[in-house]
Amino acid sequence: MTPENMTQTATSGEETLRTGPHQCDALADGTVLTTVVRPRAAVTAERLAEAVEALAETHEVLRTTLIGSGTDGPPLQRITPAGSDPCVSDEWSARLLPDDGRIEVTARARCLDHESLLLIAEALADRASGPPDGGMPGSTDGTGAGAHGESAPPQYADVAEWLHEVLSDPEAATARSGQLDDGAEFVEDDGLLDRLRALAPRRTPGTHDAPAGEPAARTILDDLPADGTESAEDIGDLLLTAWLVVLRRFCGTDAVAVRVRNSLRAVPELRSVPGPLSAWPALRQQLDGERVLADALDGVRAARAVQRDTAELITDLSRVAGPLAFSHATVTAGSPAEVLTATASPAGLHLHAVSYPDRTDITLGGVHAAQLGTDVAGRLLAAVAAVSRAIRRDPKTTVGRADLGEPAAAARTAVTPTAVAWQDRTLTDLVLATARDVPSAVAVRCGEQEWSYRDLVSRAEACAAQLVAACGPTRSQGVSSERVVAVRIADPFRRLTAQLAVLLAGRAYLVVDPADPDARVRDLLAEVGAQACVVADAEPELHHVGDWGEGVPVVAVDAPATAQGTPVDTGRCLPDDLAYLLFTSGSTGRPKPVAVTHRNVVNYLGWLADTGLVTASTVLPATAAPVFDASLKQLWGPLALGGTVRLPAPGQNPVEVLAAAVTDPTTTTLNTVPRLWHDTLAGIGTVAVQRETPLTLLLGGEALTPDLITRTGELLPGTRVWNLYGPSETTANASAAPQPTGSDPVDLGEPVGGTSLHVLDDALRPVPEGAVGELYVGGAGVARGYAGRGALTAERFLPDPFSPVPGARLYRTGDLVRLDASGRPHYLGRADDQVKVRGQRVEPAEIEGVLARHPQVTASVAAVRDDRLVAWIVPGERGAPDVDGLRDLCASTLPAFMVPSVFVPVERVPLTVNGKVDRAALPDPQAAHLRSRGEAILPPRTPLEDVVAEVWCSVLGLERVGVHDQFFTLGGDSIRAMHTVARMRELMGIEIPLREFLSATTVESQAQLLLRHDHDGSVSAFAEAYAALGDEDENTAPTVDDAVEERQS
Repeated sequence: MTPENMTQTATSGEETLRTGPHQCDALADGTVLTTVVRPRAAVTAERLAEAVEALAETHEVLRTTLIGSGTDGPPLQRITPAGSDPCVSDEWSARLLPDDGRIEVTARARCLDHESLLLIAEALADRASGPPDGGMPGSTDGTGAGAHGESAPPQYADVAEWLHEVLSDPEAATARSGQLDDGAEFVEDDGLLDRLRALAPRRTPGTHDAPAGEPAARTILDDLPADGTESAEDIGDLLLTAWLVVLRRFCGTDAVAVRVRNSLRAVPELRSVPGPLSAWPALRQQLDGERVLADALDGVRAARAVQRDTAELITDLSRVAGPLAFSHATVTAGSPAEVLTATASPAGLHLHAVSYPDRTDITLGGVHAAQLGTDVAGRLLAAVAAVSRAIRRDPKTTVGRADLGEPAAAARTAVTPTAVAWQDRTLTDLVLATARDVPSAVAVRCGEQEWSYRDLVSRAEACAAQLVAACGPTRSQGVSSERVVAVRIADPFRRLTAQLAVLLAGRAYLVVDPADPDARVRDLLAEVGAQACVVADAEPELHHVGDWGEGVPVVAVDAPATAQGTPVDTGRCLPDDLAYLLFTSGSTGRPKPVAVTHRNVVNYLGWLADTGLVTASTVLPATAAPVFDASLKQLWGPLALGGTVRLPAPGQNPVEVLAAAVTDPTTTTLNTVPRLWHDTLAGIGTVAVQRETPLTLLLGGEALTPDLITRTGELLPGTRVWNLYGPSETTANASAAPQPTGSDPVDLGEPVGGTSLHVLDDALRPVPEGAVGELYVGGAGVARGYAGRGALTAERFLPDPFSPVPGARLYRTGDLVRLDASGRPHYLGRADDQVKVRGQRVEPAEIEGVLARHPQVTASVAAVRDDRLVAWIVPGERGAPDVDGLRDLCASTLPAFMVPSVFVPVERVPLTVNGKVDRAALPDPQAAHLRSRGEAILPPRTPLEDVVAEVWCSVLGLERVGVHDQFFTLGGDSIRAMHTVARMRELMGIEIPLREFLSATTVESQAQLLLRHDHDGSVSAFAEAYAALGDEDENTAPTVDDAVEERQS
């Protein structure tokens, strides 16, 4: 069937609307199009009204009224006879509004001298619908109204029937299937729109959206006319490419997708048919920052060419109310009509362009455009205009370097007066000065034990003397050799004493996790050329000299309680000398040793002093492992400023320490990661904790959510919550700010003292407010670099072009952020694959490098799912490796927090269209994770084992577990162990000590543990209730929540 064969169908009365395939989405949309008709010849309003009525007589769609059916089905239509209900009316606006819930939509026109306004619902027309040229006075053929003569044009209902026949063809179905397959790697969601909406200023009670239907912003491009130099398609593709680049730059994601209006009016017979003849298929592009603009334009042109060639075949892929949309129209010289605006806006954000012989107008409309406000919408349009010029003038510019046409946001810099006053001092100087000023004050508390500053320094000096005696002085004729000494001690107080002793001995310390495997310790010490490794006399199990290689002597130190140390004369350290090293995960597969100087540390401590976050009255629990930078503020903050460090008792985990501190009236300050704080609040329950002195809560290491801030305020009224941000390379923190309840979204705050923040594009230029860029940190907090890694240091630590200080450098964080109207950065994600696991940095490449050593692994990918590490592996020819062997391999080299919880076999590593690993496409780790060799799933045998198994499934996200399964083998960790204990307490009212739980790691042993603690019979009663539910209904498996309800009833 072709358009020439379409028959006209006369209709009358009220009947179900016969929709075309492009019409269904438009019916759910309230858009009303406003078309202005300007005849070429000067005519009166009366003459123009006659012409409009003649058009309505010719095209029944202009005489169609849509009436809501009151059901989910299509609306009813009523086509009035020609001439019975004039289209021209001064009451047109009222006829287009809902009336008592009954929607009536019909076309209406209002005629003035020399122009007419024609309004019609988008369910009856589209932006390309307009009066045919020959249908208006002064038309080029001179016929005026009724120009069709004997050959009346087809009605839209006839076009709809033809289109449905086209779509029923098998070839059309094949074409549509191919379209869907081509876009399968793109996830359809509102993520881009959500990121754009975040640009809007925070709303207040006085905030108002732009009037409905009016574009939020309009920009005129005088340098892009439709004068025949470029085709209409070329102009549209150019603007669409610019829009996609702007979305990429303001949203911070390479994968972008918008709905593009695709008109069927290329078919000559359909050009003059009013009706919804536009599809809105999704156009998807992968715009890597290094892709040149010319290539991006070619990609858009190729995709649009396919859409245009198959316009009538892709109608069922359209959604006119998609989150983001683009449309382009051309008004040629002398054209009698154009679509001006819409009196209601489709959902989402719609960039509409209209090209005239002398210019192109672009507008940003849609519900969310109004919410953005004119300022933000105007900046987006200015960016589209700037990128469109860049595509034409400098097509070899990359996507990430394209100018966005807006003034760059100013860098933020802060000054720390105290750090300036301390600029000639070292960390060692500050601690010794505090010991002289308040020698009897409590420096350290651990359980029931306390040590004064005098005690701490005396013990450290005694240990330092032992270290110097073993290794010699660090200076020769005033020149420092900057020796590094490792500290491998498990006891918290002995370890802290040894750290201070290393500093007193004029050296830099490197804390080694005592739980690290010997192979890793050996590699770390060799990496930094450690002069010695300090251990404690009381911990002989950590004196593994033989496995560390030659040349690293072990120095066992331990000062007795009565130690009276004497100052160690090693020559005074200088501010630019090394203070400590710590290792972070490395993207090259090797951990990186970050070198931090005394000047870096003193600057940070000065900021803590000036903000009042740490004072002489501070009591701060040290919950962070000493191998992480959070220990800087938790240990040296109080000790440099006269406060008290509270060390954890042996065996205490961080959540236990935090929970005890919440109710301890002497605690003033807490510092942890949001995930651990969330678990701490979960343990508190629902009853608020009343404290005489409000806590100061410092949260950092991972994203802080508004919900966690609100929950903190509910359970701990008056708590001051601060959000801290900063990698180890910037000395613990680069920015911070208090976050009051209701903060949404949570920002990264202001730069800490002596630090500057810069948001830069790929060309290292500051980006405009709202645009996504990479965060660079400059100033006094930037570490020296990576010890012994010159090339890597040069890659991440760059010359600072914004600083007047000679030799100043910027650290490239890899974090993608945007600046809000107040100049504060908001975190959006990573520019690389780095992840955080409970606040700890993990480079997946380091894990993948270890797995590559296994003979039965041909490829692997590591990523985080549900806050735990997962490794997907491609097995070799001999099949999947044993999970125990994989875990042992990782544990022999990696720290415990970097050992994957779950291993999942896959046939291949999924890739994006650009050939990068597509981590989002990796399968669910619970679907087919590896189990230990020969491990069979033995189902629970008793009701209590059933209860334990269901709790495990809930906490670990599994479908089933066996009675001999190991909790940690299935992906459990210490945090999930706490969740499991809390769940059992909630269900059965029984308190299981976490240490006992950790020693009972199977379903079977945990069931036995519960019975041992069942002193009041609550566990047995719950198990019986659970079993009874199963007996009542053999066809439905009971849940533990069912058992709870049964007992309560």
